[in-house]
Amino acid sequence: MDKERIAAFVKDIFTLRTVWIDRGGGKWTVKRRFHPALRSAFWVLAVIFGAGVYSSINTPADSEAVQPVKTEQIISAPVAQTPRPQISIPTTAKAKRNEIIFPSDANPETDRIISDTTSLTPNPTPAPIITDGDKYNIDVNKSAYKLSLYKGKQLVKEYPIAIGKNPGDKQRIGDHRTPTGNFKIVSIENASGWSHDFRDGKGKIKGAYGPWFLRLDAKGWKGIGIHGTHDPDSRGTMATEGCIRLSNEDIAELKQYAYKNMPVTIREN
Repeated sequence: MDKERIAAFVKDIFTLRTVWIDRGGGKWTVKRRFHPALRSAFWVLAVIFGAGVYSSINTPADSEAVQPVKTEQIISAPVAQTPRPQISIPTTAKAKRNEIIFPSDANPETDRIISDTTSLTPNPTPAPIITDGDKYNIDVNKSAYKLSLYKGKQLVKEYPIAIGKNPGDKQRIGDHRTPTGNFKIVSIENASGWSHDFRDGKGKIKGAYGPWFLRLDAKGWKGIGIHGTHDPDSRGTMATEGCIRLSNEDIAELKQYAYKNMPVTIREN
């Protein structure tokens, strides 16, 4: 073994490495630990040291309070040997935990150590399989000012909404119409810090879009989405610049079911 390999091995021994620890029940945690050989050596030294301390505590020490004995008694009477106490290595109450130790920076070619019952995934619980029938979708009825949330074909809940100021399908940018058709949610955005000027003389209004904005792929029309509002009383009317408006409480609830590419149908009636 050449000097470079010896140096790399020594460096690897004293290098902290990332360890996934299985705590049972599908729960894992991450810790930084030294090489297992170094940890084993530490415990061996600890046991030897503990045995010495235990032996010294239980062996009578010389003291002035001990009465002197005669020389002939020491010669004639053999000294009884105190049996050395049996030292056992303490074990934890829990079963041995599974660990995944990744290669250290000092020796990246070292194989990772994996116990038989572990995997490289911190949480081995498989993800649920979602079928099309389990997915949520949204249906918007403009004439009824109603947004319906479905799970497959089963109605989950209905929400009152506001739609564009002008009737009919959207024709051009700025016509304040809500487009109709089949769309998808392309992003779920935090709108709590957004502001908007509705050009009604009130200037920019913070929170005009509520806490969340569900952006739609509105077939070429930018800025169309489902969002909250600073004016919940506008629901049930034609009040928006083309978006679909819910109360802040309703959009926060709807957001829990929303996901990217979620189908959204917008129809006149």
